[in-house]
Amino acid sequence: MHNNYPSFPGFENVSLEDSYVLDIAVHPGVLTLKLDLLLLPRHLEYRAPLPGERACFRQARVIFSSVRDLHWAGQSVIKPAIDASGSADFGSVDSMSSLNDGYKILGDWGEINLQSDAPSLSIDQVPTT
Repeated sequence: MHNNYPSFPGFENVSLEDSYVLDIAVHPGVLTLKLDLLLLPRHLEYRAPLPGERACFRQARVIFSSVRDLHWAGQSVIKPAIDASGSADFGSVDSMSSLNDGYKILGDWGEINLQSDAPSLSIDQVPTT
């Protein structure tokens, strides 16, 4: 499948394929993917990884609003992976593409086809100490 999400406004200089899906929430009219998002070096909020980190990750949300139609196949096989720290994730976003009449998102958690407004990306603020 053709991955064209980097052309979506706000999705430049991130890698969904190397990010971790922490949660998927579907509510009337809204689909939200909560991510541990990998920022690439050219992203405005990128910072050098700290000791012990392999890359620059930030908590973020991909939000599809004004959802008019949504089909999610493969939900029954969802099993989170648990890492050594006890954190759970559902794998990565293998691909996210716009289609003629909507969007297609694929990952270990299944396949979501939807018709909605363009997705937005919201990166959580880093707490200051």
